[in-house]
Amino acid sequence: MKDENIKRLYAEVCNHYEESYRIILEPGRELSEEWIEYDTVEWEIEDRLKDLVNELKNNKELTFEEKILELYKFIGLNYIYDDNVLFFFKKDCSDPENVKYIAVDFYGRIIDNVWKENRAKHNRRVCYEFARFYAKAINELVEDGNTAEACMLGLNDNTHYIVGLTSDEYSLALDIDDFNKIKDLTRLKLGLTINGITILRDESKKFINLVNNYNQDKLEDLEESVKAKEILESGNAIQYLNRIIEILKPYKLDAQGFMEYMKAKLGSLDIDTDRVWKKVTDVPEKTHVRCLAFDYDNKKYLLDTTEQTLNEINLEDLDKNIFILNPEENEYQYYGG
Repeated sequence: MKDENIKRLYAEVCNHYEESYRIILEPGRELSEEWIEYDTVEWEIEDRLKDLVNELKNNKELTFEEKILELYKFIGLNYIYDDNVLFFFKKDCSDPENVKYIAVDFYGRIIDNVWKENRAKHNRRVCYEFARFYAKAINELVEDGNTAEACMLGLNDNTHYIVGLTSDEYSLALDIDDFNKIKDLTRLKLGLTINGITILRDESKKFINLVNNYNQDKLEDLEESVKAKEILESGNAIQYLNRIIEILKPYKLDAQGFMEYMKAKLGSLDIDTDRVWKKVTDVPEKTHVRCLAFDYDNKKYLLDTTEQTLNEINLEDLDKNIFILNPEENEYQYYGG
């Protein structure tokens, strides 16, 4: 029956998403379809998640669905997205009408023990990693008689992976780190609604009700941020953006989460942004984060995501040893974690 549910999940994914996904299963399963791939590594539950999984296994009060949400919340509150992976993406401009970014395999997708040992030292993860250990944790919670199974859904170009969950009763996609918007990794830290759980089928309405109940007392945006829009009545966008920065300070967001939130605010002002990569020097390995540069009122500004500041700048004056404008134009070899 599980094989049939996987096949049905694939059809549901194809019907829902415009992008082309394939299903990735843990090594050892015997199911052969052209749209199925077997992962290159065994899935493991990370140590910082094991205690919660064991606690949830022994919890007889929460439903299976509630346990899945508890895992989702834990991941969102205890991990951050490692945007360093995007620094290594290659830009394919061979077709000017369809510029593409190509993911690299050496950063989180094809790994070895050295990688795992290094990743255990910090909480930065990429989508491949989130999807693996979240799917594994969900499957650990499945009891006899429960037809649910979690797998990975991967875009065919390898640029993003999420968790797929299917059973006789429902199918859904769990995407905690969609890098095209403010991720639930960030929204959970801000106490906002979650929007990364896509329900493909829910005959029992278990997940529909669960997500709605969680979101019912949450806001779509920070109340102070909404109120700050009053500043725009005087046309002062820079003052408004600086006010948003002040509002975010108590939340102590990571650089990526800060960037996402501020990029959304800039987008709401119809201000286009350029990515400027900044090398982080206070970590053992080479790590880069995204900053944002933009033009406003005939001036150039830099939103520094590590300092979480907004300053008028001249791009030519930036330290080229720290700030990189177009990393996709170069070849960078990196492996470590």
